[in-house]
Amino acid sequence: MAGFQIFRPMRWDTLVHEYDLDGSRLLPWEGYPTPIGAGWCVVRPHTQSQPHTQIDQEFFIGIKGNAKLKVGDEIFPFTMGDIAAIPKHTDHYVINDTDEDFHFYVVWWDENTASGFLKEHAEIGDTL
Repeated sequence: MAGFQIFRPMRWDTLVHEYDLDGSRLLPWEGYPTPIGAGWCVVRPHTQSQPHTQIDQEFFIGIKGNAKLKVGDEIFPFTMGDIAAIPKHTDHYVINDTDEDFHFYVVWWDENTASGFLKEHAEIGDTL
């Protein structure tokens, strides 16, 4: 793993606005293959993320602040330390009706991503 950095600081100045929130896709990490994707998400005060469905499965982990999470027809309080499993093909979004930013971490995967990782890992051997 020549040249691979094992530590990477968060770059708050590089957050990208997508899905009506500000975020940073942190995984996959170049040079360090993973079977998942992941990102840091910030839902700004008095906004909500874009309602959407996906073909992959996701976990949301509450990091900072208070919000509501809508999954399908249910709404859940969502705060620091909470974890939510988002089934694939299920409409979902985060509602922040507070005066503070809400931060959460998202982890996603699908069969193609996981299979690709296993194939690549088998080809390069146990070098990670």
